[in-house]
Amino acid sequence: MPLRHTVNELKLSTGASGLIVSVPDSTVMSYTIHFRAGNDYAKRPEIHQTAHLMEHMAFGPNEEFATMEAFSQEFSRNGAFSNASTFDTNMHYYADCAQFEWRRILELQQLAITRPKFLPEILEAEKGNVREELVGQAHNNPRVMWQHINRAMGGHSLLDTEKIATIDAVTVNDIIEHHGRTHTHRNMRFVLAGDFSGHEVEVKELLESWRLPRGERLEPRVDVIDAAPPVLLKRADQENSNFGFVMVIRRHFSTDDLVAMSALNHILTGTMHSRIWGKARAEGICYGMGSSANTDLDGTSSWEFYGQVRPENADALYELIVKEIKRVAAGDISEHELEETKQFLTGDYQMRGQTVGALAGWYGGDYFFDGTIDPITNAGERIAAIKREHMIELAGEFLAAKIWTLGEIGNVKKTDNMRHHQTLSQMFA
Repeated sequence: MPLRHTVNELKLSTGASGLIVSVPDSTVMSYTIHFRAGNDYAKRPEIHQTAHLMEHMAFGPNEEFATMEAFSQEFSRNGAFSNASTFDTNMHYYADCAQFEWRRILELQQLAITRPKFLPEILEAEKGNVREELVGQAHNNPRVMWQHINRAMGGHSLLDTEKIATIDAVTVNDIIEHHGRTHTHRNMRFVLAGDFSGHEVEVKELLESWRLPRGERLEPRVDVIDAAPPVLLKRADQENSNFGFVMVIRRHFSTDDLVAMSALNHILTGTMHSRIWGKARAEGICYGMGSSANTDLDGTSSWEFYGQVRPENADALYELIVKEIKRVAAGDISEHELEETKQFLTGDYQMRGQTVGALAGWYGGDYFFDGTIDPITNAGERIAAIKREHMIELAGEFLAAKIWTLGEIGNVKKTDNMRHHQTLSQMFA
């Protein structure tokens, strides 16, 4: 079972809000500070990597520390950890520390976020680091494939090569402008997890003292996602291919939908005895593949299948995927499969939430997305309530929507890519 804990939402007078996950007797504290401040909020497309560069400059020089090295030395002297990440919409600042220094680390995190000094020499160094990062990622075949799939279906996300082209144009003034516009109280959310016993008022007062503009909660960018022709990226030197098959519906999944999809994915690809991956392994046609379901800020939800397959085995694998998804949509899920899946998910649930950081991650996922609070302790009841009919209905909903495509990257011929797409199209007939 998850660590014993309570969750309270804290709405600050400044307009910021967040969750305090109180874990009695924990010796570890975990903080995540969130802003909608990602790459989508760049002032102009030509400086798309402004947010990414700003994130790389996080925990650098500020009003009290002249260098990144000095700040790092002070922050980590008792073993504390810090990091930051940037996505299209979100930017997150992370910190983990020992309980005895909870206030010192939160104050240092406050200093880094609210009073940074964006210096030209640091920006130039980080331009090199961001370029190194993106050049490396541009050789990650699955990542490149999914970027092209997103683009083909109407998504706005840039390719890594396009991101690289915007690095040099970013100036210190662009960084300062982006920080001031996005790092505001109303645009800030947080999850603080650990043992705050006796310090609840102190935490609230500290968070309300952050020196930030009041601002507004920024809205996410919305794309119009639609079906697309097959995507092919030729890599003649690659013996196998990475593939991504995605289906989309134009609504948000509920939490119960996501739990049902988790069960369905387990049946199809979750184990060595699963219907698709298990059978493919048994037949020697696919070493590794999986599936997942997600819901996005643009008002859509997706069902994705992905993995690696050699050209000579691709037809058999895609035919198997079609066969098993059609079986599900036709109602072919046994009560035995359902009960086995519930048992698996129950055991998986009991292994979750065993660290303070894991609890922070659980609650932050939903809260940063749309402000909802989904108690991890309710997961067992949600698993027990999964119905065959719900999984069948969801599979049918994806097939009825007919918003889908297939992407492949590797040593695949154009004619083969078209044929694979045609094979998958049979489930939408």
